[in-house]
Amino acid sequence: MSNKAQQTIISILIYSFVFILMMEWLKPVIELTSTGFLSLFGWYLVISFLFYLIKLKWVYAFPVKLVFICWVIIHIYTDLSFLSTEALRFIWGIFVGNIASLISQDWVQVTDPFRTFLFFILLWMTTYLLNYWIRVRKNLMLFFLFTVLFITILDTFSPYSGEKSIVTVLISGFLILGLLYAQKMLSGQDEKIHGAFIVASIGSLLSIIVISSALAYVLPKAGPSWPDPVPFLLSTSPNADNREDGKGVGGGIQKVGYGENDERLGGAFASDDTPVFYATSPTKQYWKIETKDMYTSKGWVNSATEPPSLSNYGLGEPIQSDIAPGTEDESLIARIYMSQPYPFIMQPYGIERVDSMEPISLKMNERNQKLYTFNGDNEVPVGTYEVTYNEPIYSLKALRDTAPANLEGLSSEFDRYLQLPETLPSRVKDLATSITADTDNLYDKAKAIERYFRLNGFSYNQDLAAVPEGDTDYVDQFLFDTKVGYCDNFSTSMVVLLRSEGIPARWVKGFAPGDVVERDNGVPVYEVTNNNAHSWVEAYFPGTGWMTFEPTIGFTNAVNLNYDIDNEKDELETPENTPKETPEKPQAEKDKKEVSKGFTEIMSNFAKWISNNKAPILWTLLGLVLLSMLAYRYRRKWLSKVLIPVSRMRKNDWDTFEKMYHQLLKQLDAYGMKREQGQTLSAYAKYVDSGFGETHMRKLTDAYEKGLYGNNREGINYESMRESWEYLINQLSG
Repeated sequence: MSNKAQQTIISILIYSFVFILMMEWLKPVIELTSTGFLSLFGWYLVISFLFYLIKLKWVYAFPVKLVFICWVIIHIYTDLSFLSTEALRFIWGIFVGNIASLISQDWVQVTDPFRTFLFFILLWMTTYLLNYWIRVRKNLMLFFLFTVLFITILDTFSPYSGEKSIVTVLISGFLILGLLYAQKMLSGQDEKIHGAFIVASIGSLLSIIVISSALAYVLPKAGPSWPDPVPFLLSTSPNADNREDGKGVGGGIQKVGYGENDERLGGAFASDDTPVFYATSPTKQYWKIETKDMYTSKGWVNSATEPPSLSNYGLGEPIQSDIAPGTEDESLIARIYMSQPYPFIMQPYGIERVDSMEPISLKMNERNQKLYTFNGDNEVPVGTYEVTYNEPIYSLKALRDTAPANLEGLSSEFDRYLQLPETLPSRVKDLATSITADTDNLYDKAKAIERYFRLNGFSYNQDLAAVPEGDTDYVDQFLFDTKVGYCDNFSTSMVVLLRSEGIPARWVKGFAPGDVVERDNGVPVYEVTNNNAHSWVEAYFPGTGWMTFEPTIGFTNAVNLNYDIDNEKDELETPENTPKETPEKPQAEKDKKEVSKGFTEIMSNFAKWISNNKAPILWTLLGLVLLSMLAYRYRRKWLSKVLIPVSRMRKNDWDTFEKMYHQLLKQLDAYGMKREQGQTLSAYAKYVDSGFGETHMRKLTDAYEKGLYGNNREGINYESMRESWEYLINQLSG
């Protein structure tokens, strides 16, 4: 078999497998858009690749393709005879009307027949590009990778199932790469390669692919390494259905933010940077809303079944909270500007009173510490108010004097803060005992539990938090199985571990401090968004009262401690309350915000922008593709305008000259002056100069060989070499 016959057979196989890849592009498009008529588009691909295979001149191929496209449009959208006058009028009307719509940018008026025509044009350009890659570049790796990416993305983010398609694409793609390599070998050989060698090579490649595919099918598969991105992208849809409590309907994605329903915790949630309120506050605060006391093994509820006991307060009146303000005369004022209508007060720790210009009164639920705003007998949201607060200060000596024996005198009121479900696995209590085994006071036990999460491989992640199924306990699953979650996992687990050690504890909901967005007369203004919705822990110590703890990795809420004990006993406090801890806080917050918030914000905005600008993006991409093809087609016209100015920016030395010479060889090859295999540079230079009628190429080649082989680089007149190089580059651009 002759070399030409072998190349023809390989070309037929290459175009056949490329056709298969193109069909794998068409199938999901046709299926997802409910377009139909896949066979007609397939026949167009057959015609296109056949013309490229036989190298039919464009003068003949162009009208045939155009007639086929018009016939398809007539066949799909009308019952007219293709050769009838009405059919010609229909085609003419399509072009006239739609081109006018395009010029006026009235995208809605573009008709389906014209969209079909544009789709054929896209296929036309794609097949032209594929033919170039096959004939000239002999490399389809980029198209192969894009096909794999296209199928996997559709399989992930759309109803289209790409299980079979991805196998077809991989097998066809690898065969194409092997066939192209074989074709490259044939085209580079002067002597005929035996046909058996080609058959054996292709057969070996096919065998390897088949065996690899079979092994991949039968061997066990690992689970997904990354969280499913679909819930996040679904959450960016303006039609995403989310209830007020933040839980998606029908098992959908949760959206971050404050909600009252915490009966079932867990599951991924989507970030939301919608502002909730702005706080002009001289200090960074955790903004408390409410507490919950009953853990159900799945989430939190309030234990009280009777109507809550409400304490009434007027504006400016002292508020009695179960966390007393600091005793020092250091009251501060935070101004709150609400962006969302919540009928309750955002409470800083050490709250003393609330003032507002709006006609409201306050009522505090004594069981959950929620401070409601009323107008008469109706709950009403308040837009702007001021909160006076005095941050509590705790005596470290008093805290470390709280022994477990002090808990025996607590009243029955604290029983609800020790409640645990009967189904709680015993290993949770055993873990609490193990964590606190080396401590002898209640405060150090609490600090040991708080630190446990940071030191034992737990990680913060909004996407991988599991939802316990069946009888699985929420805390047990987090502590022993997943060790991945967000604030609800960490805070709930700490409360349960504290209660397991007999320390009263409760679950707190509210907002983290937020970010400083500006300053008002030097006072920071914090923007608090739905992303800052947070939960943490309050523990009770006899003789001291309630105190906050922050177990969530990436968050810090250091309380004010009075270091009134000996230094040698203060080792455990130093890392979290002295300046040495300062680097950890911004780094943790930076990691969380940059990876979790920053990325999701960018992706959310990008997805919304894509959704709102589909038509302009499509036309822009089509325009860029067309411009790229034109630029490549006429590259010799503008290439010198780029190469020459760039070269003039470089020094006149050997390194620059060597790069310029190799660049010239590439341009000569692209121009059509190909260097034969085994041809010397000197002989090739004479061949080039014979084509241009000058001696510039020989001059450049002599200097190049002297510098390369004779190491005589100082005696080269680089300025003269540059002039000869620029002359040849300009000739190639003519």
